[in-house]
Amino acid sequence: MNKRLVHTKIRRIITTLFLMTIAVLSLSNCSDDMAPLSSPPQQSESHADEQYGMAAAPPPQSLEEPREQESARAQVFLDNIQAETERANDAPALSVAKKEKPAKPIASWKRSQVTPNTSRLMIGENESLALKGIQAKVTINGFRARVVLDHYFFNDHERMFEGTFKLRLPNGANPYFFAFGESQRLDKPVFFDQQQVQKMGTEPLDIMKNRENSWQQPKEARMVPKEKAAFAYRETVRRRVDPALMEWSGAGIFSARVFPLNPKKWHRIVIAYDLDLLALGDDLEYRLDLPTDIPQRVTDLTITQPPGVEIVVDDQKSFIFNTTENTYHQRFETAQISVRIKKPGAVLLNGHDPKTGDYFATRFRPPLAAQANHSGSQTGVFLVDVSLSSNPDRFNVWLKLLQATLNNNRDALKTFAVCFFNIEQFWWQERFIANTPENVQALLDFAQQLSLEGATDLKAALHFASQPPFLDKQKDKDWDIFLLSDGGITWGEDNLFALSQSLSAHALFAYNTGLAGTDTRILNHLSRESGGALFSVVGEAEIEKASIAHRSRPWHLSSIQVDGIPNNSDLLLAGRPHNVFPGQVLQLAGRGKATASSRVILNLVQNDQEKKLEIPLSAPLTSALTPRLYGQIAVGQLETFATATETMSKAYATHFRITGQTCSLLMLETEEDYLRFNIKPEEDAFVVKSKPVNVAVAKVLKEIGETLGDPKAAFLAWLAKLEKMPDLNLSLPAAFKIVLEQMPQQAFVVKAKPLQAKSRTWEGIPGNVRTQLKTKKLDYDSFTDEAQRRLNAYRPADALRAISSLVENNPGDGVLARDVAFSAIEWGLKGHAYHLFRRVANSRPFEPHTYRAMAQVLEKMGQVDLALVYYELGLIGQWNSRFGDFQRIHGIDYLRFLRRIVAGELTSNALDYATMRLDSVQKAFDPGKLDILVALSWNTDGTDVDMHVIEPSGEECYYQHPDTKIGGHLSRDVTQGYGPEMYTLANAKPGIYHIKAKYFASDANRASTRTKVSATIIQNWGTEQERILHKTVTLRYGKEMHDILTIKVAK
Repeated sequence: MNKRLVHTKIRRIITTLFLMTIAVLSLSNCSDDMAPLSSPPQQSESHADEQYGMAAAPPPQSLEEPREQESARAQVFLDNIQAETERANDAPALSVAKKEKPAKPIASWKRSQVTPNTSRLMIGENESLALKGIQAKVTINGFRARVVLDHYFFNDHERMFEGTFKLRLPNGANPYFFAFGESQRLDKPVFFDQQQVQKMGTEPLDIMKNRENSWQQPKEARMVPKEKAAFAYRETVRRRVDPALMEWSGAGIFSARVFPLNPKKWHRIVIAYDLDLLALGDDLEYRLDLPTDIPQRVTDLTITQPPGVEIVVDDQKSFIFNTTENTYHQRFETAQISVRIKKPGAVLLNGHDPKTGDYFATRFRPPLAAQANHSGSQTGVFLVDVSLSSNPDRFNVWLKLLQATLNNNRDALKTFAVCFFNIEQFWWQERFIANTPENVQALLDFAQQLSLEGATDLKAALHFASQPPFLDKQKDKDWDIFLLSDGGITWGEDNLFALSQSLSAHALFAYNTGLAGTDTRILNHLSRESGGALFSVVGEAEIEKASIAHRSRPWHLSSIQVDGIPNNSDLLLAGRPHNVFPGQVLQLAGRGKATASSRVILNLVQNDQEKKLEIPLSAPLTSALTPRLYGQIAVGQLETFATATETMSKAYATHFRITGQTCSLLMLETEEDYLRFNIKPEEDAFVVKSKPVNVAVAKVLKEIGETLGDPKAAFLAWLAKLEKMPDLNLSLPAAFKIVLEQMPQQAFVVKAKPLQAKSRTWEGIPGNVRTQLKTKKLDYDSFTDEAQRRLNAYRPADALRAISSLVENNPGDGVLARDVAFSAIEWGLKGHAYHLFRRVANSRPFEPHTYRAMAQVLEKMGQVDLALVYYELGLIGQWNSRFGDFQRIHGIDYLRFLRRIVAGELTSNALDYATMRLDSVQKAFDPGKLDILVALSWNTDGTDVDMHVIEPSGEECYYQHPDTKIGGHLSRDVTQGYGPEMYTLANAKPGIYHIKAKYFASDANRASTRTKVSATIIQNWGTEQERILHKTVTLRYGKEMHDILTIKVAK
């Protein structure tokens, strides 16, 4: 068939379609009862995890569009056909596309005020080194991107520092490379030219080699199990040599500690990460946001796509690819870059890992029609996140989605309730109310007044939504839960299966905005385990469809295959979806090499109906990003099961360089340093090759599926993990293991008392605090002062809500967690303190004072069995000598606790064990009669706090004079740890005893820090007249003496 005949046929088709469209338009205006012509639904999916687009059931009510809009839509349809005809005859491999009149594309949310790729190099709580320059190399292959960032900092001080490099990454980004060193240039950053960048690889070996002549003595981080990395880092810093550590601190936030930052030197930090592109309808979008307030920046962009795919860069230049070998290159000096990839379809990526073989990955949307015969529950509970992370961008999205969901489902969603949450949970109205326009407007008016602050306790919020206090069990039996949150958990329980068990039988629907910081790992888990769904709503145009997406009826996914792949080896779907919703985008990775003729085959079931879908794939792109994409999905699935799959998680995370809950990037000085901490190459590649992930997951679900979420099983698994840690030297005695097995499940559940703040609105919050909350640039002193103001004006809950914003903004900071925990104890909010300490123990299990703190908190809460467990852990562990007389001090605490159990003051299921243990602990640690006992501990490592006790005679007991004439004794001086130090006096003379703390030395590698001291004072220890006092004091400046408390002993 010649070209002229083809063009003639195409023109006839276009003419016919045009006439048919005009006829439809005419008919639509003949009757008001006919529905308007509707555009095809736009779906979106934001990255590697399971999310669903908005191809849902039609809205209950339709509004007619003006005739002009329908005519314009028809014209767009014709223009698109014409454009496709012209594109088919385009000859160049990479060419400028002809201008056309496309339908208005879906736009993602406006750029957040908290910019991704924002970095700060902190050398104190308020001090930082200025970022002087940044160079970015961005590589886009299909739906995946890789970013390499070179940061340049200058230490203009006269002294050396340890720094904390905080990096806020785009949504879904996962770092795989981290290096640190001094720049060779002494006057300015050194940028590579465009030709150099085009030749540079992005694998770790390439990154180091390409920079070998532009910096001095650079060091590259290694992937190391998280607890071992943290231990090695702290021990190495103490020797004042130069390690660095990058840890996952929560969704989108990575924190890297670097040392040394030498005086008057330029320092270079190189970070590299991968991420998926954002799906906007059928298009993909990549946006790079760099800080705008730096002197120098440059970005080099490289793109490859399958043949026929068009890209638009910065909404200006449009290019079309014609072969898989073509590459787009461009250099930018702007702070913001956007790339739109138009309708790429099911892009296929192939890649090879030298040690473990071939891998492939693809992303596609199964062609499933939305069904309108599913209305959902008639009652809904909305959980709305009002934590700091919602301020201000997400909260605006949540309110729009809340309003649309209620308005667009009024025919089906008859009643609703709304619970707002941060560390507190509170109902708008404590009842299910009618879904009327008036009630919806009243709700919005209320919500607009709420302050957006505090950390996020999602577990407590889910419990509230599942068991409302106003529940009428006879009437209210079924409701759906709509979670309007980013899924980040910075407060309370964070065990995945414990979270999902809170939902009971309620389906949970969640929404991914595509904004940085979204934890799709948690959102996927909750929606999957509850039978709900995670919908993508990455722009305002998707709000309407998102609001009714839950009414689509899902298909059960019974099996998945890829033809052309031998044995369909280890096929992994991101998020492990059980069901497939209309509009859902699936991301699939597996072993082997797929071809252009390969198809993904899905077998689906809905009621008694079976459906088989075949999805064709694009011409394959060969990409070095593919093996790591497979690895990221694999590690995500393995980490879901925590200790049950931890050995495999570590092997996969180490081999594919996946930072997360299992592994961190650690940098030490020499090979000998790594060996000193038993960090050496393992046979990770062998584990990856010989142990498929899907087999391991199926085995875990079969063997322990029923115990997932069981608090006792999770705790015992954690103890078994501690025993295996070579640096911990913790061995549980047989008798202790028996008593653990005998303890009831409920003994391992710690419920913090629900908070009830008096002030929840912006009214009364000082302007400087409001500004800091909005920009997320929080000053420690401002928020501790604000907490004190609220404590004086309202309640302890108000104070804790304010200060918890510090934790939300720095979720991986153990010092802050301990700091806030000490405040919570002082304010009587012990359960909240426990969970903060538990987070620290999970990441720093080698620090015994955390076990002591948890034991004491639980004892005060009356959770005696679990307190006994933590007392035992503190006593039986073999701790580093830098913790001074910890065991003796802890043993005295434990002795007092055991005596209270045996005397009947405390009730325990382990009475027999406590009675037996009392004898041995008493023999080892009984101090005899004590009139005064004072114990001091603090929250910062590498800090020397000295206790001083001035006795009535004026004699001062302190580290250089530990024994006084009247018998006062001070325990061994702790100069590097967290304490504790203890003063004891058997026979107190009458008079006044002044207890003080001297901030002798803060962390020598930090410019400033805040150390919070917790003091426990016991008079008449172990007698019926025993009196206990607690005091917490903040030490702000070094070398100063701070008053703790005075004790008066009567004659």
